[in-house]
Amino acid sequence: MAQKKKRRKMRKRTRNRIIFGLICLLILVILINLVLFIGRSIQSLFNKDDTEKTTEVISTKNKDNVVSLIGVGDNLIHDTVYADALQADGSYDFSKMYENFEKDAQNADIAFINQETILGGVELGLSGYPTFNSPTEIARNLEEAGFNLANLATNHCLDRSDTGIENELNAFGNTDIVVDGIYTSQEQFNSIPTFTKKGITFSFLAYTYGTNGIEAPNSYNVSYFDDALIQDEVKRAKEISDVVIVSAHWGDENTFAPSDYQKHFAQVFADCGVDLVIGTHPHTIQPVEWIQGSNGNKMLCVYSLGNFIGGMLTTDNAIGGMISLDFVKEKDSISIQNVKWIPTFIHFEGNQNNILEERYNYKAYRVDQYSDELASKHVLNGYEGNVVSLNYINSVTKDVIDSQFLE
Repeated sequence: MAQKKKRRKMRKRTRNRIIFGLICLLILVILINLVLFIGRSIQSLFNKDDTEKTTEVISTKNKDNVVSLIGVGDNLIHDTVYADALQADGSYDFSKMYENFEKDAQNADIAFINQETILGGVELGLSGYPTFNSPTEIARNLEEAGFNLANLATNHCLDRSDTGIENELNAFGNTDIVVDGIYTSQEQFNSIPTFTKKGITFSFLAYTYGTNGIEAPNSYNVSYFDDALIQDEVKRAKEISDVVIVSAHWGDENTFAPSDYQKHFAQVFADCGVDLVIGTHPHTIQPVEWIQGSNGNKMLCVYSLGNFIGGMLTTDNAIGGMISLDFVKEKDSISIQNVKWIPTFIHFEGNQNNILEERYNYKAYRVDQYSDELASKHVLNGYEGNVVSLNYINSVTKDVIDSQFLE
């Protein structure tokens, strides 16, 4: 009997241990699932927030109270660049160089570009650095790519004197691109270009720091930086428009920081009530900043977008940027929102031994379209110590552009 009782106790103890073990296992499984559920819930909340933010930014592009803008830098037509565009019939076609940006330009309400070199056409003799003259076909190619706003006030706008200015204005006159900065009459100089998008009226003003020592044949040919002139024109622009955009051709070449000259005029623009300044000329990228005006207003200043297309022979000069933003109208106010800097890069391939003699297939890329495989084929990779890689391009961009403007 004692042995039977002992065996029953042992079986009971064993059964209790098994039950206890199963209960512990069940509790562990419940705890694990509870932790996983909480984790998924938290992640879902974050993902939901990100989705809502992304949807909000994208959806504004189609709203009637939002005008979208993109802007790219210098369309710098060296002789190797126009040689690449030469067609069998003797005409010039630059379309392929811009095709990666057609979607961006055509989807934007406003698409800005700086036409660095004068479009005097073949009749005035095409040429590259240091006194440029480019084919007039560029104007049409830019319009076909989707650009509808262009700066013409550059240090090269007098490279073919006032005849070059007349030819360039005629070329753009055959397009719907709004331009400013050079003129063939005092009446043109005094006028302020305006255009309307979704019920918002924009004024466009353009200025250059100089023209490489070439004196304009007429006082009205070129719009130069001048405090009094800027104050007068911005005042008149604000009387006839809701938003004032300024193209500023300024700064020291091959530098990544704005000069005192740039900072001075940036503050002048802000104090006058300008809304947006798009800077060009340094051939390298420079910062984006919000600047407060004397009336408490905020102005967005893009100091330099760098080169968009060009044949300069350093990697730094091939790095550019596309600015993307929205003008949002709410009740009686208009603000700039969703500001993003999208890195760009100029690609060209060829033989380093004949770097000024071949056709290089120039093409502008968004860096998110670019690859290290393409970079390895770039004619500048290894040329006079240049490095072309995604790592280098992104590193330079992050060093110059504040992270709040980078995607």
